[in-house]
Amino acid sequence: MDGVLQWLKLVAVSFMVLVLVLKVIVLLWWRPKRIEDHFSRQGIRGPPYHFFIGNVKELVGMMLKASSQPMPFSHNILPRVLSFYHHWKKIYGATFLVWFGPTVRLTVADPDLIREIFTSKSEFYEKNEAHPLIRQLEGDGLLSLKGEKWAHHRKIITPTFHMENLKLLVPLVAQRVTHMLDKWSAMSTNTGEIEIEVCEWFQTLTEDVITRTAFGTSYEDGKAIFRLQAQQMVLAAEAFQKVFIPGYRFLPTKRNIRFWKLDRDIKKSLMKLIDGRKNKLGNTVQEKGPKDLLGLMMQASNSSPNVTVHDIIEECKSFFFAGKQTTSNLLTWTTVLLAMHPHWQVLAREEVLKVCGSRDIPSKDDVVKLKTVKYP
Repeated sequence: MDGVLQWLKLVAVSFMVLVLVLKVIVLLWWRPKRIEDHFSRQGIRGPPYHFFIGNVKELVGMMLKASSQPMPFSHNILPRVLSFYHHWKKIYGATFLVWFGPTVRLTVADPDLIREIFTSKSEFYEKNEAHPLIRQLEGDGLLSLKGEKWAHHRKIITPTFHMENLKLLVPLVAQRVTHMLDKWSAMSTNTGEIEIEVCEWFQTLTEDVITRTAFGTSYEDGKAIFRLQAQQMVLAAEAFQKVFIPGYRFLPTKRNIRFWKLDRDIKKSLMKLIDGRKNKLGNTVQEKGPKDLLGLMMQASNSSPNVTVHDIIEECKSFFFAGKQTTSNLLTWTTVLLAMHPHWQVLAREEVLKVCGSRDIPSKDDVVKLKTVKYP
């Protein structure tokens, strides 16, 4: 009888192992090959899928090679920021498949098709699940939310971006820019001709403005959060250069432990910022002056059980993360272009002096009159 039971256990274990192996084969080989065949019949190809790792090895190799070389002063940034797309587009055309491990992505470059995806048929397309590291960096806020929760958060946050509200922020932004320029002027007066690393200055400026406009507090309160997120980004960049192994981020490796600690410190800093704002104004939005993100979220949490302190923290993480790099890089590239084309410097300066006159800080009414320097 014992022998029969042991035999049955062995059969059961063998069966479970077989099922597990078959599932792995289906997920990591049969399904990707079926997808490749499906798109191939439509004339859409791409670099061949490799078991488990997909195209990650080639992707990382091209990214490292591109980032190791100086970037030319050109608008053609594709070879640098999306080196894999630049390379494979020449081989497979503008629309092709690329594999991030066993997960496939379809690259699309046709303007009409992109418009259809984002507008006329947007309800058929859901957001992709972000890479776990990216999700930890950007927070579980508006950038990654879906469905009803996304709609609810968007409704709460939207007043922050109303044009009339943004106009109220112009004096504050202009004041911080003037403060930065005064420092540049003082440096020049003290040392004569100087060389300024504008990228670093613009990052600080952007951090300062985001902290004051989105959270209604001083730069000192937000500076620690930006520094912690910068350290997280370095660790994430290192991780992206390796093959993604599902579940690896949960292992207590030295890098993961460091990443977890930084995440805890960010949440503590945000909680301190939220508590400071609550002690100052309570869960209300100031009646006079611009509406800020933190005030709107705290007001919503006071009236809706669906908005928790955790939600507020995650939205704050998203704003801190997403707002800094995009704006500071835009300012840096604008400065580079002005340096490359001095005649546009002259045109822009003449227009500002003509519209704003001798006043130190442009007003919200001046901004709409600027045609040469306006955002396209």
